[in-house]
Amino acid sequence: MWQLRLTETLRQIISTHTTDEKWAKAKSEAELKNRWFTAESVHLALNSWVTALQHDSVTKWFSYYSFAAEPHLKTLGIVMAGNIPLVGLHDLLCGLLAGFKVRVKLSSDDEVLMKHLIETLQAEMPELQNRIEISSDFKGLDSAIATGSNNTGRYFEYYFRHIPHLLRGHRNGVAVLNGNETPEELLALGHDVFDHFGLGCRNVTHLFIPAGYDFKLLFDAWLPLGDIIHHNKYANNYHYHRALLLMNLDKHLDNGFVVLKETTDIYSPVGVVGYQFYTQINEVNQVLAERAQKIQVVCGAGFVPFGQAQHPQLWDYADGVDTLKWLLEI
Repeated sequence: MWQLRLTETLRQIISTHTTDEKWAKAKSEAELKNRWFTAESVHLALNSWVTALQHDSVTKWFSYYSFAAEPHLKTLGIVMAGNIPLVGLHDLLCGLLAGFKVRVKLSSDDEVLMKHLIETLQAEMPELQNRIEISSDFKGLDSAIATGSNNTGRYFEYYFRHIPHLLRGHRNGVAVLNGNETPEELLALGHDVFDHFGLGCRNVTHLFIPAGYDFKLLFDAWLPLGDIIHHNKYANNYHYHRALLLMNLDKHLDNGFVVLKETTDIYSPVGVVGYQFYTQINEVNQVLAERAQKIQVVCGAGFVPFGQAQHPQLWDYADGVDTLKWLLEI
């Protein structure tokens, strides 16, 4: 089955990122071009992919679908985001597995890593030379997937109006606390907040907290993550938004590297985490249902475990849309 060979080859390529000189060069160039792509952030993204592509997980994922014996080679265009390392890889993989020839527009923020991975994959599987093309020309597409802001989404909606298309806008992660979390669980939640500097659509930017909660528990658990303030771009965001809150006399909590602000808005900028209190869990469930179109992932007891927001399974699709199923049905 060529689909299994594809995923296994991809896993093997990514798993060499700590020892291969070409990977080292690509990671270094990526950080020079995009200062958010630190060695730690790239390492986290690549290791998450190695874990996701384990054989048992791939076999489980494939069991949900029926694949064609041979690629049909219709053309799928993918406009990739670049907010975190290799964020567009899942769409590329789904397009290939569904049998498409894929034309990719890389984000300038994640051009180096994606280009290196594509070229390495094509070298290992020559049959992909004509199935993956890096281009900004989207004429003659049969279908399209595009990720961008809510504003660019309106442009994509018009541009791709004549073909089947899947468009993604801006979403964020949220977490539900019950007040009984251990320090270890709260530290894991900290990774959901701070990994990739909070730039991912799965990063937690909003907390649902029981009334009367002691925020010292949260801040104490997050102390080991405080080195994030030494990253220049993160620090600039943190200081800017803290200054705005101080000037406007807005009530907030501050631990020296993140600001907590009471709000009902799911989105929070880098350096800020929003929160709102609740007295009954039904209140939270109602908000989650009402704001579902703005939420990418929910973390907490009974939801995605703390610490796993940036480690999705292959079947954890963006915006809750089964991308592979959608492609296979076109």
